[in-house]
Amino acid sequence: MANDHRYPRWLLFIVPAVVILYFSYQPTTELRTEMPSQFVDVRPNAGAAERATEERLAQAYWDLARSDIQWKYAHGAALPDSPPEQFRISLSGPPGPEVLSSSRIPYWRRLQRVWLEPSTWVTVRTWSIDWLTRPVVSVIDWVRNFFKSKTL
Repeated sequence: MANDHRYPRWLLFIVPAVVILYFSYQPTTELRTEMPSQFVDVRPNAGAAERATEERLAQAYWDLARSDIQWKYAHGAALPDSPPEQFRISLSGPPGPEVLSSSRIPYWRRLQRVWLEPSTWVTVRTWSIDWLTRPVVSVIDWVRNFFKSKTL
């Protein structure tokens, strides 16, 4: 009798599933949830109301950085000199619009300072199948551009 070198059928499912899980659950570097203490710039002799307003502004700008800015600029790369248009907050109640507009540039400068500090970032593992879809999208874009250039 010849040796039968058949593999169990469950391996046909388990091995690809393990490979997909391994490559899909990858580390991502993100801004920390808690705002760095140096991001808030409150004068030492500030009153309670001014301190609360400044902390509220800082938290709103930090939340904006976490929800929007960190995905537009690479971790480890310097932020541009001018803040992007979407780096604007709106708060209900105090402070007024003049404080909001005058706080935009100073908070962008503070974000630039803390952006490059390792303690500002944390590595988390997230689920993403971009590694599967990215090559397909690239091929589709190439084909689209190829035929677009042929019709011109």
